[in-house]
Amino acid sequence: MILAGKQPALDYLTMDEAVAHCTRGLGIWEWASNQTRGEPDVVLACAGDIPTLETVAAAAILRRRLPELKVRVINVVDLMRLQPASEHPHGLSDHEFDMLFTTSRPVIFAYHGYPWLIHRLTYRRTNHGEIHVRGYKEEGTTTTPFDMVMLNDLDRFHLVMDVIERVPGLGETAALLRQEMADERLAHRAYTREHGEDPPDVRDWTWHAS
Repeated sequence: MILAGKQPALDYLTMDEAVAHCTRGLGIWEWASNQTRGEPDVVLACAGDIPTLETVAAAAILRRRLPELKVRVINVVDLMRLQPASEHPHGLSDHEFDMLFTTSRPVIFAYHGYPWLIHRLTYRRTNHGEIHVRGYKEEGTTTTPFDMVMLNDLDRFHLVMDVIERVPGLGETAALLRQEMADERLAHRAYTREHGEDPPDVRDWTWHAS
């Protein structure tokens, strides 16, 4: 089997780390998270190459602009892990699922397909009411890769806005950051309309821990 994409992609893991991660089917990416003990304030989950890129980029913005916010990043490569163990042999027990996704914290899930699928896979979970999925919305046209992501509200700026809106108390304290993220969306959309390509800060983006 040969898998190929149209756009350059980042390497997030070493080969050994990737083998372990794919064997698990999902897992916390500690290097992208800034929560090491206790429960996180929010979980950023993702499945798919572009949603993963935008989730990691959103996590970088949150680390830089809201360093006190405890963010856990979870990447999913086997969607069947989201189901209960009673429904699928790959499924997680409720205890395992709750340890990863918590029982009460907001979960922002970026997915490359239709959002309803994630909801169908997780509807029996304790925290299903706090799971908010961003996915494909039948929006698109002949445009740039990042503009296509923005049309479906899957971009890094919108994910940061989702976090601000859904973490209790954050809307009041981070209102300015939310406004800046909305402005960034407008600015990036205007750039693509003028230049016919994505801005360099998106096109050449790489992970920086600070």
